[in-house]
Amino acid sequence: MTELPLNRRQILGAAGAVGAMALTTSLTAAAQDAKKTSVRIAAVSYAPPFHDHRATGVNLQALREMTAQVARERPDFVCYPEACTCVARGFEKGIETAPEREPYVAEVGKIAKEFQLAIVAPFLERSQGRIYNSVPIVDRQGKLSLVYRKNYPTVQELRAGISPGTEVPVAECDGIRVGAAVCFDANFDPIAAELERQRARLVFWPSMYWGGQLLQHWALRYGFAIAVAYVAESAIIDMNGRYLAKQGTDTLQVRQRHLPPWAVTDVQLNRDVFHLDENQDKFPAIRDKYGPDVEIEVWEPEGYFLLASRRPELTVEAIAAEMGLETLRDYLARSVRLRNERLKA
Repeated sequence: MTELPLNRRQILGAAGAVGAMALTTSLTAAAQDAKKTSVRIAAVSYAPPFHDHRATGVNLQALREMTAQVARERPDFVCYPEACTCVARGFEKGIETAPEREPYVAEVGKIAKEFQLAIVAPFLERSQGRIYNSVPIVDRQGKLSLVYRKNYPTVQELRAGISPGTEVPVAECDGIRVGAAVCFDANFDPIAAELERQRARLVFWPSMYWGGQLLQHWALRYGFAIAVAYVAESAIIDMNGRYLAKQGTDTLQVRQRHLPPWAVTDVQLNRDVFHLDENQDKFPAIRDKYGPDVEIEVWEPEGYFLLASRRPELTVEAIAAEMGLETLRDYLARSVRLRNERLKA
């Protein structure tokens, strides 16, 4: 059992509870479509034992061993909890021993390439005299897609010496537009709005608590799926705000060692969110044209619907363009623009 960190929710409490056995056989990645209809995501409730990455060099052997186990599920993406590779003894010790980005990402890249899957392995990043709560996303070839720095650290983190990030990057990773947010960020909708503006389809949310309805709101309102990685319970939230999977170290079957400490499922990403206004009258034409190749999921109380394509070569963007559909984000942006014009009139 590793030492427990003393932080805001006593999380990472199960950090060493799960034994990681090395898997010697590498998995061959499945061929990827230029545009996928779905991806397989694993959010893992695990934090490695403490290691002083600054004094003795970056060592992610424990993370590799856990990834070897998760790789048996054949996921496209694997996400670990907030700052997990650095805070097994708490944030203050993690800050003291935090590594720089380049050597850390290089080690993550080796694991990603070995198992042919994208990895999200959050850490505390040392950069130019500052420490950031960072989330690197590394693709299956071991290349860095983006690094997100937590924009809204908690008061306790700020007091401990964590610096806030100021950007919300979105990038292509193995054919999917991905982004990230961290824990306390869920209280600040401008983060979600920026992810939406850049058309993220999958957002990784490593954390030290569950997120709950805050994240369900983010998913439906801003139109992306969310992978929640938290030691107690990880989860996958669909674009419609529904939980597709929940599992972690606090799950009874995991505590009894009947099930592993991760949530894993396939997520449909070839879809988008639309408002019913000025779109719903086009449903008959969409159904006549595409039949079973599309799915229309209506959320009447919210005034939204989700349109999904069941064919990899048929993108939801192409359907929307042909049928004259306006996405929710574009419709709301248009309403704001018209409102501002009227205010100036």
